Amino acid sequence: MVDAVDKDYKTTVKESLQYLKNIYKMKQKLLIINKDAFGYHVDTYKYCQYLRKKYDITYICIEPKEEKIESLDGVKVIYTTNKPPLKLRAAIYIVYCTFFALFYKGKIFVKFFLRSDFIKRMLFWKKMILDIRTLGIVPIEEKRREFDARLIKTCNYYDHISIISEGVRDKMHIDNSKTSILPLGADVISNINKNFDQINLLYVGTLNGRRIDDTIKGYKLFSEKYPDNKFTYDIIGNGNNNELEKISELIGDFKLSDRICLHGFIPNNKLKPFFDKCNVGVSYIPMTEYYDHQPPTKTYEYILSGLFTIATSTHCNKEVINSINGVLIEDNPESFSQALKYIYLNRNFDSNNIRNTLLEHTWKRIVNNKLIPILEKI
Repeated sequence: MVDAVDKDYKTTVKESLQYLKNIYKMKQKLLIINKDAFGYHVDTYKYCQYLRKKYDITYICIEPKEEKIESLDGVKVIYTTNKPPLKLRAAIYIVYCTFFALFYKGKIFVKFFLRSDFIKRMLFWKKMILDIRTLGIVPIEEKRREFDARLIKTCNYYDHISIISEGVRDKMHIDNSKTSILPLGADVISNINKNFDQINLLYVGTLNGRRIDDTIKGYKLFSEKYPDNKFTYDIIGNGNNNELEKISELIGDFKLSDRICLHGFIPNNKLKPFFDKCNVGVSYIPMTEYYDHQPPTKTYEYILSGLFTIATSTHCNKEVINSINGVLIEDNPESFSQALKYIYLNRNFDSNNIRNTLLEHTWKRIVNNKLIPILEKI
């Protein structure tokens, strides 16, 4: 009789432990609210990619005007309509997100956008994290101040704030106890060890306000001094103010269409062939007060893919560029031309050595070492 009771007791304990083990193994639920369509914002796409083994993720965004990016296993993507005018489209998105979050049983992570305070104000009792990737970066100072003021006001409503860099946090003047640094990361897009006998330049990123025409003018200056060079230059990106047309016209005027190719927008998941082909990255960011503390994604992607990188001397670029992985320049055509000359005369770069300078900044390590501890605060 005692043996039977003891056996039942052991069975009960064993089953209880197994139940607790199964509960532990169950994925936690995570809601990511980001107006940017899935895959169009690199940071949150990478969060999903490296969190999906631990979390059951729902991602709510506005349907893109371009093609949709294929979803990842373990990530449910919900699109709201992009058909109505901008203000109505935004209102529909905010209302949908608010009602969805109301009944959501899990962690809630919101990438900042204008009016994202509405979600938290309506659901003030729910714990939420707000993610800040940028301060205002428009040229007009008054509009930057207005954007930053609304951003800081929104932060006051949220329970915890993740911020891209110390520099951005310092400019926001937010209580450090309420914030965590969630730095920029990158993936090794290309594993190919580059040969630097033939130089192939690559720019990937927005064309809005980046003055990429400076790099074309710099290329022209360099080509006039070194007409036997065979450098090629692939430019990938789009802009809102006819930048593609202006850059295309400049390439034609300089008669460089055989060397410089303007591709327009290409989704992030289709960039690998360009990173495989090219061996020099261009991280050209105007050296203004509002870009100075804004870490550039492509600087990290170029370096981790073994591309020697030409980078303007912003505060954030100076933190990662050294003599092994790149060269710093001023934001003008003459300085860009000098960088091309330096590369032309010194081609003994090593892709493995370049990659090794930033291995701690892979997205996988950023998610595991930085983002997961932030999510566990809520």
